Amino acid sequence: MSEISDSGQSAADEDVPAPSIDLDDLLHPEEQRRFRNLCLPTNSFELAETIQTVRLHIEHVRTHADSKTDVDMAERIATAFEALLDAELGFADDERALIRGAVEYFLLDDDADGDMEDPVGFDDDARVLNSVLDRIGQPQFKINF
Repeated sequence: MSEISDSGQSAADEDVPAPSIDLDDLLHPEEQRRFRNLCLPTNSFELAETIQTVRLHIEHVRTHADSKTDVDMAERIATAFEALLDAELGFADDERALIRGAVEYFLLDDDADGDMEDPVGFDDDARVLNSVLDRIGQPQFKINF
């Protein structure tokens, strides 16, 4: 597997190191690019605020789910994000960017697998989260399949 890196940063953020993560076995190349572009520079306060967005998203999933939606997997992902962000572990710049990318990827409905239309729609979101958790040394929050 190769190490990939793409910052997805604005011109104002060019001096922030680009986070890297190995996603070759997890996502199609277009989805890898999409994830990398979601890994934006994020301060600790902004990262802590993303939990509210995750909570709103899981409510959206519950409200709009049909028989094909794996609500349990979505809830497990949301719970893992909440536990990770509540742990206040003092993440480095690149780690915050990767976590932000994983959160933003979870919020996408039209990622590698259609979250609401496919029975395994949230599996790619869990794989991205697990990969990020491995990368930042926090495997205790990983989702078991």
